Amino acid sequence: MSQAPRESQPGFQEPASVQYGCYPPQNPGIALSQTSMILGILSLFVVGVILGPIAILKANEAERNFGVQATVGKVTGLIGLIFGALQVLAIIGYFLLMLFLIPASIYGSNL
Repeated sequence: MSQAPRESQPGFQEPASVQYGCYPPQNPGIALSQTSMILGILSLFVVGVILGPIAILKANEAERNFGVQATVGKVTGLIGLIFGALQVLAIIGYFLLMLFLIPASIYGSNL
């Protein structure tokens, strides 16, 4: 006895490209924009002289190559760069001040 082949139920079709638990691939421009934003925010608090320009470069790359807006990365990177430069100048000024104040206080001033 042979059985007839079963037909699938009408109206039911297995989705072809649905992958459960996975996100669709992200636009590389959006990833660069997010990277520049994160680096810009970090440059406000940590090593702004280094992270600020990197954030600006990543934002420019995202805008130029992929057409994605990355204004936040540019602005925070620029502010972090300015804060970092001011910190470097303050540290240099502090060391120069100590360089001239300590010998004057130890040996006295002959002025």
